Amino acid sequence: MKLIYQKINKILLIIFTLCFAMCQSNDITETQKRAISKITEDIDFAPDFSLPSINDSTYNLSQLRGNVVILNFWATWCGPCRLEIPDFNELYKKHQKDGLEILGISISDNKKALKNFSKSYKVDYPLLFDSPRNMDKITRSYGGVYAVPTSFIIGRKGNIITSFPGAIIKGQYGYVQFMEKLNAALREKI
Repeated sequence: MKLIYQKINKILLIIFTLCFAMCQSNDITETQKRAISKITEDIDFAPDFSLPSINDSTYNLSQLRGNVVILNFWATWCGPCRLEIPDFNELYKKHQKDGLEILGISISDNKKALKNFSKSYKVDYPLLFDSPRNMDKITRSYGGVYAVPTSFIIGRKGNIITSFPGAIIKGQYGYVQFMEKLNAALREKI
């Protein structure tokens, strides 16, 4: 919700700036165009983060620019989260060569819990974690993640294409829309 309000505020600022510029003269100057462009250039960018994985790697979202990234906020105790893992594994295997990255970001589990979980459940994509304080900061930067699972599709340019609250499972509500957005993002060139 916070992310939506931030976007609305930025859009209102853009509208105000355009109206102000138009009232000043009939032509927008290059300086005004650059100012407007600067205001709007990061309106849809996904907030950057740095998180450790259970395999002792560190993932920075900004370093994945050029790829399509699915951020999947989840937890080991969440039944629907567990149900979507096989479909995410399949997507990852099928589209990794096309530049797809999937990051499973646990909102509440520590490294030990995730390692134990991965012994029972096969997860082909990176599992990330952090302290509750840092996870709260990250989820708030994405407008608040109020339910798990919640997934975001991040485009090749680092823009948030869409978010999906709820499990992404073949045959379930929202899966077709999710795949349409994902396939469009994968076809996009930088």
